[in-house]
Amino acid sequence: MLLQPGLEPGDCPNYATCGRATRLTPDEEIELVRVRQIEQERAQRRSQRLQQEQARQREIWRTTRRQIALEMLMQRGCPQTPANYIPDATFEQLTDAIAQLQTQIAQFEGTYIPPEGTFAHRYWVHRGYGSYPYNKLMAERAMFAPAQEDHEVRMIHLSRDDDPRNHEARKGIARMNRLIAIREQLQLAQAALAEALSLASADIETFGLEVHNNSMSSSE
Repeated sequence: MLLQPGLEPGDCPNYATCGRATRLTPDEEIELVRVRQIEQERAQRRSQRLQQEQARQREIWRTTRRQIALEMLMQRGCPQTPANYIPDATFEQLTDAIAQLQTQIAQFEGTYIPPEGTFAHRYWVHRGYGSYPYNKLMAERAMFAPAQEDHEVRMIHLSRDDDPRNHEARKGIARMNRLIAIREQLQLAQAALAEALSLASADIETFGLEVHNNSMSSSE
């Protein structure tokens, strides 16, 4: 009476036991084997595995030739990252260099720096007792505060070579020239960064076509 559906009587391992059970009292124990339950569990597991395999085999997904090409290259083409070409340390070094430059330039604060275009003029003064060099701080136009006049002047007397006025004025001119040179380098750096930003933001397909066309023109 416990025969599981789908199991033939002759195949049941409990067939003989059940036959003898008719001679036992209702309370005597017998041993039965739950074959069908185990087989059902095994069948369920096999069915699940089969369904999973079929699901993998029959997976349907929508894609394009471009996506397929990209997936192939990402799997086989040894893909790199931007950091392989431009390490993060590059930006850190740029930041550190800018900070160091700002610190160095700040050291010029509180020192004399003349207006751009200023220069020192050295010439010889001839007197009856002899000749000696003399120096002047010159500007392209009148912009210096006067010593006695009531209007701006174009020249400041710096006296002889060993005079502190001459020393400080010439050091100021050196600072001016150095700041101009630094400014020019920073302008070049700004232009380079602007070009780098333009390259980074340019459409890749357009960029690629330009390179291809340039190559064809060169070959012609």
